[in-house]
Amino acid sequence: MTAELISPPSVRSGASWSARASRRRREQLLGRAPAADSPVQDLWASLVDVLGAIEGPSTALLATASGDPVAVHGLAGSEVARVARQDRAVFGARVPAAPSDEPAPVETVELTLGQRHTVIASVPAKSGSSHLLSVTAQGVSIQVLEAWTRRLAEDIRAALSVAA
Repeated sequence: MTAELISPPSVRSGASWSARASRRRREQLLGRAPAADSPVQDLWASLVDVLGAIEGPSTALLATASGDPVAVHGLAGSEVARVARQDRAVFGARVPAAPSDEPAPVETVELTLGQRHTVIASVPAKSGSSHLLSVTAQGVSIQVLEAWTRRLAEDIRAALSVAA
């Protein structure tokens, strides 16, 4: 007697489970947006919109340099601390830019595993309280993801410096 393997509906149809969940519930399960009065709220909302338009799975995490999450998209709550630790470790292992009198530049680290790409970008601040922005996506080129993540990190840095 042979049993046929039955795939979950999301695998059979090619759609992700998130396509069936309500937007509000998805945000509760997989994300945390910046506070309403945060200077990066609109930037984060645009990031979430773009990631939602990508065919493949995607995640994003904006965290303080110490690992405290500021905004999360596409990660379960139990994964946030682990991803923040991994981002800090990977970013810390890079060869840092030479010190200068200029404001710290946005630096990035790119990782690829199969068709999934991750870009981790620094979001330096004048006050010294920097952040890390990590964006992972499948179905987009690493060059596009790197350029887009770098630009978003620069925009977040500008928004945070105006708010400070």
